[in-house]
Amino acid sequence: MGDKISDGGEIYGGGEANLVIMATLLVVVPSTEFIYSVYEGGRRYIVCLERKNCNCGRFQLDEIPYAHTIAVLKKKNIIDIHPYYSDYYKPTALANTYEVSMVPMPDREDWTVPEFVLEEIVMPPRYRRLAGQPRKRRKKNPDEKLSTITNRCGQESHNRRTCTFFSKED
Repeated sequence: MGDKISDGGEIYGGGEANLVIMATLLVVVPSTEFIYSVYEGGRRYIVCLERKNCNCGRFQLDEIPYAHTIAVLKKKNIIDIHPYYSDYYKPTALANTYEVSMVPMPDREDWTVPEFVLEEIVMPPRYRRLAGQPRKRRKKNPDEKLSTITNRCGQESHNRRTCTFFSKED
């Protein structure tokens, strides 16, 4: 079939360590120079390095190499995987984000507000969400039977602590 990648993943660093370990268990079979079949747990995934996609959808969704892609890159003996990351994850993209100067807003008295915005009436919300963590159990309808059967007597409508069928022994 293909070569099973089994060597360690020291070249990829600590960030992708789990993916590299997972990639070592995958079987990679080349189809063309850029298209590879990757077998994992009886399933076949097709990875195209030229288009940066995989038929499972993770490579094109996050635009980050993951286990199938890393297995192919290890098969091709590619050490630098950074060209396969999207440009959005590179430091230059972050620097370009803050490169544009931001103009502060003028004083509120200097605003020019259109007439239709001034005529709009905005009402407050109809209800407030209760503070605190939401309930973990659903509220039962009144027609649903509340049954608590104790292990001691087998009767309903009381719990083990309040059961009087047997006397409490110390």
